[in-house]
Amino acid sequence: MPRLVAIEGHESQRRQLEERLSALSREGYALSGKLEAGTAFRDWKELFAIAGSRGLFDARSVTVAEGAEALGPFPDELSPLLEDDGSEAVVIATFAGDTKKIFSKETLALKKILFLRAEASVPPWKRKDWLLGLARERGCRLNPAAAALLGESLESLEELRSELDKLSFYASGREIGVEDVRALSFDEGAKALLQFLDGLCLARHEEVVRSLRHLQSDPSPLRLLASLGNRLRPALYLACFPKDGPAALRAAGGPREHAVKMSRRALENFGAEAIKHFMLGAARLSFREKTSSAEGWPGFELLLWELLRHGPGTGSRTSSMR
Repeated sequence: MPRLVAIEGHESQRRQLEERLSALSREGYALSGKLEAGTAFRDWKELFAIAGSRGLFDARSVTVAEGAEALGPFPDELSPLLEDDGSEAVVIATFAGDTKKIFSKETLALKKILFLRAEASVPPWKRKDWLLGLARERGCRLNPAAAALLGESLESLEELRSELDKLSFYASGREIGVEDVRALSFDEGAKALLQFLDGLCLARHEEVVRSLRHLQSDPSPLRLLASLGNRLRPALYLACFPKDGPAALRAAGGPREHAVKMSRRALENFGAEAIKHFMLGAARLSFREKTSSAEGWPGFELLLWELLRHGPGTGSRTSSMR
């Protein structure tokens, strides 16, 4: 009987399948076929019969059964016949979802099935280190600041893997930097949003104006207000609790490195009172946008220009807040 590998349905399934096939190939297994469950065979017994039908001198083989949930519950009478690593035949069964209703407690208790499940998610504050570790595994050089920006921009681990592969190919051996991430890992709308958020924190008026023109294709400023709230939340908490920065950042939702760095720059450029005034105004504007009192983009622009007026080089940092 074969060794059974079960890959549950999740975004990493295809990658896990290819990695498992590559590992088995290195061990001397030959792929005998990728078959659709319910079409090439009707049940688990037929699948195992196909997987075991090798000639006397055939190499060790692996059979992939896709959509194995179509075979129904795994028969308990087959469980004692399952083999461990080193068997002559391997069956890899892929499923559209989890396998809770496929294998009985009795079968699971034998621990003869290798399950490949979705990998645990990585929280935002750990994605930078996760990406740096992945880059080392793949032999590419990733700048820590670039890792922080990429990790805060994408949640899917598969998307992060894909982006790292793309960036590594583009960099061709040199270190992957922040500008590479900005240029290659965002579509035009995301690039404009990132340029606006960073440009505002850095008080770069031209970048703010240029990116705002693109963002105003959205009928309402609500989504931009939400992004601004997330970006400047660390700045607001640091402005309100200047004596205990670490506690303020924890209250703001954790150490998101790029957002915290930009928030500190915003505080340096505009001052605590201007940040608090802006965030209060943004909250009011966001509420009005959901009512008949919506001010739209004109209201957002007035709030934005008021903040920029307190930036460096404008001569207004010491003016009183109205």
